[in-house]
Amino acid sequence: MNNKKDKVDVEGVNEIVKTGSKILKLFYVVMVFIIIMGIVLICKTLNIFPILFTILSVISPFFLGLIIAWLLNPIVNKLSDKGMRRGWATALVYLMLIVLIYLFCLAIIPSLIDQLNEMAKMAPSLLTQAKEAVDNIFVKLSNLTNIDMTSVRGEFINFIEKFASSITTGLPEKLVSIVQGFVSGVGNLLVGFVIGFYLLLNFNNVNKFLISMIPKKFQSDVEKLTSNISDVLFGFVNGTFIDSLILLVIYIIGFSIIGLNAPVLFAVFGVVTNIIPYIGPYIGGIPAVLVAFTQSPVTGTLVLVFIVAAQCIEGNFLHPIIMGRKMDLHPVTIVISLLIFGHFFGIMGMILATPIVAVLKVIYVFLDEKFDFFGYNKDKSVKKEISKVKQSK
Repeated sequence: MNNKKDKVDVEGVNEIVKTGSKILKLFYVVMVFIIIMGIVLICKTLNIFPILFTILSVISPFFLGLIIAWLLNPIVNKLSDKGMRRGWATALVYLMLIVLIYLFCLAIIPSLIDQLNEMAKMAPSLLTQAKEAVDNIFVKLSNLTNIDMTSVRGEFINFIEKFASSITTGLPEKLVSIVQGFVSGVGNLLVGFVIGFYLLLNFNNVNKFLISMIPKKFQSDVEKLTSNISDVLFGFVNGTFIDSLILLVIYIIGFSIIGLNAPVLFAVFGVVTNIIPYIGPYIGGIPAVLVAFTQSPVTGTLVLVFIVAAQCIEGNFLHPIIMGRKMDLHPVTIVISLLIFGHFFGIMGMILATPIVAVLKVIYVFLDEKFDFFGYNKDKSVKKEISKVKQSK
């Protein structure tokens, strides 16, 4: 026998083993994903989600208080480190927060209420203008194509009239539900503020107490993981708040200068929907553009150009500077998460999709670092070294 044939290709065997190990790990990940999706589908089939949402809504003040305490804890810690007693530091931070909320509401809410009333009064004339605009569009299309569009035009206008009628008849009921929801929300907010105050007094001790309930051999890992998750979420919340506040000011100033009706109303709506990645700006911008075009073509064009310019500035400069790379998520990952969470949980799911996926990624990176699933951290460190070498050259 030839000795060359008797030799074992060690490198080839190692490569096969490594490939098989990665395939097996990938199989485990896919199986975990399938199990999670199966649990979600079972819960949806058995109608468990409404029960869970009811329970969460009942205990929502506690979660709200926990979030408030978590957000304010770094400021209180800084004041405590400078020698102020924690109780006084907590009271001072809460007082500053209440003053800021009061000033913000004083600046925004009266104008918002006035503009809502103005829009309600303008609704009939806006619908009339919309019908006239649709009528003109169909007339122009008929003249250009020499096709009789009378029936299509009639059906479209009939749809607009039915839509307007449904809004008018259902408006009192909707207003009552909005007022009830607002009162309930304010009540939960007040209870959450009280709970948050007491949690903030001993927030660090509460965190240590919860960690101490975990077996000692897991405490360091859990503390590291929760710290990483907290950093990511805090960066997301802090960045989103600053980004939204700046965009709100830009929208109010721009809409007011252009002369759009109810500029504060459309600015607030645009900023709230802007929290939803990618599709949020379109959802928030369409109503403003439609109302602007009913005022005049020039106003509509100016509002459209302004929104596009503001979104370009926000998306390409403001958002990256404020948020940095804290999320570290690929755009495709964000889009897929929006589709999945939007399908199961609607608009709220789309708003929460990015931070939830960011947290899942932190957990995945932590597990990969500990158990070396796919060598994510190794690949990342190698890429950093390569980039450093390229920069040095």
